[in-house]
Amino acid sequence: MTNQAPGILGIYFANAILLTVVASTILVFWYRWTVARSMRRTSGLAVDDAWADEFPPATTGLRGRTVIQGPETQRAIHEVTPLRLRLAVIYGLAGLAAAAVLTILSLVALGSEFRAIRVFAVCYTFCWPIIPTLAPLLVIPLRRILVAFIGYVFVGVVIISIWSAVSHFLLHRISASPYENVVSFLELLALYAWLPFLIICITSNRRLRAIVPLVLAGLLVFSFSNLLVQTAFIAALDYPIVRQTLLRFDGRLIYALWMLIAALPVGYACWLGLRWLSGRFERKAFSDAQLLVDAWWLIIVFHQTAIVSSDFGWGGLLGLLAFVAYRLVVALGLAAWSARSPGNRRLLLLRVFGFQRRTERLFDSVGQRWRFTGSVNMIAGADLAMRTIYPRDLISFVSGRLRRSFVLRTEDLAERVRQLDERRDPDGRFRLNNVFCYEDRWRSALTALLGKSDLVLMDLRSFSASNSGCIFELRQLVENALLSRTIFVVDDTTDVRLLESTLSDEKRQVAQDDDAARLRITTEFVKSHSTSDLNRVYNALYELPT
Repeated sequence: MTNQAPGILGIYFANAILLTVVASTILVFWYRWTVARSMRRTSGLAVDDAWADEFPPATTGLRGRTVIQGPETQRAIHEVTPLRLRLAVIYGLAGLAAAAVLTILSLVALGSEFRAIRVFAVCYTFCWPIIPTLAPLLVIPLRRILVAFIGYVFVGVVIISIWSAVSHFLLHRISASPYENVVSFLELLALYAWLPFLIICITSNRRLRAIVPLVLAGLLVFSFSNLLVQTAFIAALDYPIVRQTLLRFDGRLIYALWMLIAALPVGYACWLGLRWLSGRFERKAFSDAQLLVDAWWLIIVFHQTAIVSSDFGWGGLLGLLAFVAYRLVVALGLAAWSARSPGNRRLLLLRVFGFQRRTERLFDSVGQRWRFTGSVNMIAGADLAMRTIYPRDLISFVSGRLRRSFVLRTEDLAERVRQLDERRDPDGRFRLNNVFCYEDRWRSALTALLGKSDLVLMDLRSFSASNSGCIFELRQLVENALLSRTIFVVDDTTDVRLLESTLSDEKRQVAQDDDAARLRITTEFVKSHSTSDLNRVYNALYELPT
């Protein structure tokens, strides 16, 4: 049974990973379709103006301002840098703790001598996950992580080469061959890293990463619970009375019936586990990025555990202590090093609906990074449904109760606004606040969100006279005196004249002042795939008054 351990663990682990990718893809597209369909419906109730009194305008007075990037952007960078440094240090130490446990286990399994250069090479090999797992935590693009990973490998080669050369030529240790040590390091890294790294690259897809951790957790529990059930069935056959009873029937039928019966409590246990994770998330025990990174580390540790099981048998499961060490360091580190920074600068994201890819790119480049500075509020839409699904939303969707998340009455909206999450997560970032609305309720939701936002980012690419919803939003920005705190994202497809005339007309009606017609608005011209343009939008937000 000892020799079977790595094969059994590997098969069940591989099945869980494969099913996670397939199930996550199906779920996320199904979720997006459900959100889009629900938003096109109406509530079926009469629309009144009660929300206008419930959510008054945010400020009074009108004033225009042209943003010029300057010292505010630099000050904001200095505010965000300690938060990012905190995460990098804590998760780096946590990864080192996990690597240390795996190093000890691997060297013992191989029967290798604990020599300094060997310990360093093996530990450095197991530290590789620190690089890719920092990507979602620090909001770093995957392409940069790939470059950083190549640099990490290069640094390892250089250190081992120099160390081996010094030992070989200066200390006259014949066994310390630079070439052989470098080759052994690269072979070991390839053996341990290729599969987990491939899985990380696949599951880091921004449309899947929101639900991958929950799906993986559920499937791992379900898969290995089935393994325990199967093992229990086989063990029961060692008892003569059980074996004789079962032999009276078709063995395959009895086995299938046993697995079917066992699947019910196992499935229910998985569901309870997912609800428990969702509850922990709602209580701010961890953020969405932390949950994803934890799932990756669990994959990495389990992969290595399956490998060392070839020597330790089922005792190889001790490798899971590496994940325990990782989580312990993260918990202690975040508790000891608190996230101290200025308060929440709440950002409202508005956009022209119907352009998923470019909206997702804007959200990834600006919205996600802004979460180190403040919360991001938005009206839910199909264009960002794959980016903004939280554990609570997934549980509601799977259980068929997603419609309960949609605003139906004025009281529902008031309650939803009061529940907007404006506190930092343990990793120092704020959360996204999605408000689900029916077709005839989004206007009141917009008014409510305007009163709960400090800054506004409005994507007006492809804006034209046919976008009556955007015209309503522009008028509301004027009425709530938010023009001076708004960035308009435009491009060649934006009807700028319509934008200016809409704001000028509305401003004149509100202010009753001819001078109000001389309107100055803050716009940022971007190209759809220009990273530098999106960075300019992100920096410009810091220059707005709050």
